[in-house]
Amino acid sequence: MAGVREKLLTASDLAALCEVDLKTIHNWVDRGRIAHFRTPGRHLRFKAADVAEFLRAWGYSVPRELAKATSKSMMAIGTKDTMAHVARALGEGVPIRHASHPYDALIFAGADPADVYIVDVRAVASDVDVPSLFEALHRANSQGTFVALSDEPISLPSFVGRIGRSDAQQLKGFLVPEAAAQTATPLQAASGPASEEPPRSLAAGGSSR
Repeated sequence: MAGVREKLLTASDLAALCEVDLKTIHNWVDRGRIAHFRTPGRHLRFKAADVAEFLRAWGYSVPRELAKATSKSMMAIGTKDTMAHVARALGEGVPIRHASHPYDALIFAGADPADVYIVDVRAVASDVDVPSLFEALHRANSQGTFVALSDEPISLPSFVGRIGRSDAQQLKGFLVPEAAAQTATPLQAASGPASEEPPRSLAAGGSSR
């Protein structure tokens, strides 16, 4: 998975995605608008994850191939119904592993940590202490994203987000933000050619990577 995420794009690839010329790409690079690096031969290269982030920030749609290349690995912990709910919410093409029991999830987490853990609280609460489960998963991947599916208030570690068990729209919006960008109109179509400066939000934040 890590190797896939390291897929590199050229300046020409980025120009084609944004429907601008190479000079515009070089202007963006010179102004620090997109994370990049150069080969020993001084050719520009962009990581797929950085390009996807840039496209979302500008309001461009993210091509499915690029979204898949930068997608996070996810694990749903709970019943088969939990897995089916998460799969429906996230949509086609999002890789999801299923752990029917919390102990299975911990074994998987130790061998091959996921980027995102989605725990159905009602399905696992009778087997384990839910906060302790999240703490153990967090130790396996401290940079991960952790979601508790629960309709009831529950004491959770600060790094865990809670979403209603049936709130598929919120779950998708939280985990797959590019989904909203899939229907977005390219920036240049909405406000003229994207030639020099990005929107204020991107200019202010930029990318430090």
